Amino acid sequence: MDDKEKRFVNELLDASLRRYASAEPRPGLEGRVLASVHAQRQAARRRTLWVWGMGLAAVATMVALVLIYWPRPQPAPLPVTAKAPANVSAPVVAKAAPTVQPSVSHRPPRQATPSRVDWRPQQFPTPRPLSEQEKLLVAYAQSLKGMPAVLAQQPDNDIEHDLE
Repeated sequence: MDDKEKRFVNELLDASLRRYASAEPRPGLEGRVLASVHAQRQAARRRTLWVWGMGLAAVATMVALVLIYWPRPQPAPLPVTAKAPANVSAPVVAKAAPTVQPSVSHRPPRQATPSRVDWRPQQFPTPRPLSEQEKLLVAYAQSLKGMPAVLAQQPDNDIEHDLE
């Protein structure tokens, strides 16, 4: 490369850098960047609070469990130092009365009851007596058996005949 080409490249590069340095940021960009930084700080603070809170809760739980399940030493019994007076004789031992045997009632042995009672009927569905309405329906159906079949054979044009 000769000097002319090198100078041309250097001038082009210098002009590009001047143009880049003089460019203004888009409106609101600074505010958005600062708001993003602020939001990240807030999120970091919240995470830190949650971590500390969970840690404190875990420590409190462990302390409570230790206090509940830690073996407690039994208090030592106090030594008895009382002495009997010298003028007291040995205690008189009473004779034991004969033991009385409690009366045993003679109940019949208890019969074993089945553990499961089968409550289901033998026949399903279970027949039940007819209600009053069902009895009336049966009586009506039986009374129709004796009727002549003329009612069933009426022509379809009776309605037209009645209208005339």
